[in-house]
Amino acid sequence: MKKNLTKFMMIVMMAILPLSFYAQKKQSAPVERYFYLFAEGGLSVNHTDLANYGGIPFDFETKKLDPYFLKNFDGQVGLGYQFSKVMGVNAKFGTATLQGKKEGQRLIGFNAVEDPTMANKGFENAMLDKTTFMEANLNLTFNLTNLFFGYNPRRVFNFIPHLGIGGIRYHAGAVKTIADETELIAKKDEAEMTFTVPVGAEINFNIARWFDFFIDYTFTWAGNDKLDQVQKLPDDIQVINDMYSSVNAGLRFKFNKKPCDIEKMAANAKDITMRVNPEPLQEENGKVCFDVIFNVPGEYFEKEAVMNITPTMTYEGGQVELEPVTFVGEKVKGQGDFQVNYKNGGEFTKHYCMDYAPGMENGKLIGNPMFYVYDGTIYPSQDDIVKNVYFTQGGDRIITQGVLVPVVKCEVSNIKTVVDGKNVTISWNGDAESYDLYFGEGTPDAATVTGVKETSYTFNDVEYGKYNVYVKANCKDDNIGDWQQGTAAELVAPREPIAIFYFDYNSSDLKPNTKMNKEAAKALAEKLAAGEAINGFEIEGWASPEGELSLNNNLADNRADAAQKAIKNQMKKVKVDEKNFTFNAKGFGPDWDKFIELVQNSNIKDKDQIVRVINNAGSQARKEQEIKNMINVYPELEKDILPLIRRAEVFVK
Repeated sequence: MKKNLTKFMMIVMMAILPLSFYAQKKQSAPVERYFYLFAEGGLSVNHTDLANYGGIPFDFETKKLDPYFLKNFDGQVGLGYQFSKVMGVNAKFGTATLQGKKEGQRLIGFNAVEDPTMANKGFENAMLDKTTFMEANLNLTFNLTNLFFGYNPRRVFNFIPHLGIGGIRYHAGAVKTIADETELIAKKDEAEMTFTVPVGAEINFNIARWFDFFIDYTFTWAGNDKLDQVQKLPDDIQVINDMYSSVNAGLRFKFNKKPCDIEKMAANAKDITMRVNPEPLQEENGKVCFDVIFNVPGEYFEKEAVMNITPTMTYEGGQVELEPVTFVGEKVKGQGDFQVNYKNGGEFTKHYCMDYAPGMENGKLIGNPMFYVYDGTIYPSQDDIVKNVYFTQGGDRIITQGVLVPVVKCEVSNIKTVVDGKNVTISWNGDAESYDLYFGEGTPDAATVTGVKETSYTFNDVEYGKYNVYVKANCKDDNIGDWQQGTAAELVAPREPIAIFYFDYNSSDLKPNTKMNKEAAKALAEKLAAGEAINGFEIEGWASPEGELSLNNNLADNRADAAQKAIKNQMKKVKVDEKNFTFNAKGFGPDWDKFIELVQNSNIKDKDQIVRVINNAGSQARKEQEIKNMINVYPELEKDILPLIRRAEVFVK
């Protein structure tokens, strides 16, 4: 028995240990190591020779509950240490009782060894009055939830098996007959000891940062068969040693040095205020100079945290990334721009100057806090942070909007045209009494709109086409300026496919009997039968972006070819000669734009975070890995989003 248990423990250790280290290497979040105290209590279950129903507390044939099931109690306290993302160790100390009975089984007492007259003189229908014992054991724990689903110190639910080695000190209870409780073997007055091997698992609920509630089941093998003072007759099948189990509920208190909680800082990043002086920003001699004033509240900035904010001016036609600002906690030894006191926070000012560029008057100055735990290095840029350390982000924040540009009175300048769907907005700089606008296909023989008082005007529901834009100023004293030409406006009708075929994951086989592919074939047939002047077809093949790039490129090409074959087959059905048409089938690889569009239009709770992670991922390989990671967290991606990207679209020429 002992040899078998030893082999079993070695096999379990060899299987779990390599997996646990592998899981740790895959994670990027830093591990939170901590000590913990715990207490648990519940029921102990008798699995000795004096236990009816083979130790199961319920007989399914008679539908009777073992009357001793609710009479055996167990209580334990302990101390543990979680030293990795998967593995931990704890020591338990406790006490428990065992009672039970066995009907119809011939047994023999261990005193038969001391009293030869008892040899082979069995008895049956006996019960164990009460065995009491104290136990202690040392256990290794394995968090399988972190192992298989990625490390998350804030996960609410965890499944944690454990195995160990220990010992018990027990007083074996008296053995009596069931019928009249005649004593067959007296209670042991002297305590005995033996080793134990506990194996079990707990379901753990993380109810707060410092507290866990758990339910634990542990099955324990004892090192001898004397807990109930009896054994089976030599001619019976022997289970060499006694066994018992416990079903407990408990609480765990975790204590250690307070971790640097950058996730909390990111979640509350809105508490940091950012403003500029002057407000609004102003252009002067081709420069825009200003101060950015950061206000960090008290009891916010973790003592070992680093925050990088890179102000960025974004405008139509470009963006300007300004010098990053680095804030460090009071225990960070590296040099940052500002050190923040945890208790008091503070106000900090950074001065900037940048060259003015047309379009900044409608631009936005954005700040994007990024947080990481100091690891001995202050990273100068957010790209360096992404490459080298675990980080969290507080999200883009608009610090201010627009740049005030001085205008020359009674003149029109900086005419801009913005097309939004079928609406065209024209804006300009000037200080005239009013303005006339020309919006048409030719030249301004006459104004389209006169007497505009503002410096912008919107034409709504404009037909598709290309339009010229002119503005002139109407100044005081009947002074009228010249027509000034702005950027032309071109409204292009959206290019819509006449049919879309969809494909299974990692496949370019077109299944014609699916609902959506039947609809695509029907739409194609109706188009061919309508008799419209069609010169040919363009087919675009696409792949969902979670796979390797070369594989996705091949899939996209093959899907375009499969759709072309489907078109030709449909022509045969409606008796149209394919020779009268041209075909251009081409694959475009993974469709990242479609993925982001579908996510933004979905009901996924964290869709903005998903889009932000993909946009900030950088390389193709990193984007692919980010999607694979997120599929485990957001199953809606695989169910509702990615299938709509695996497609081939058909357009007519």
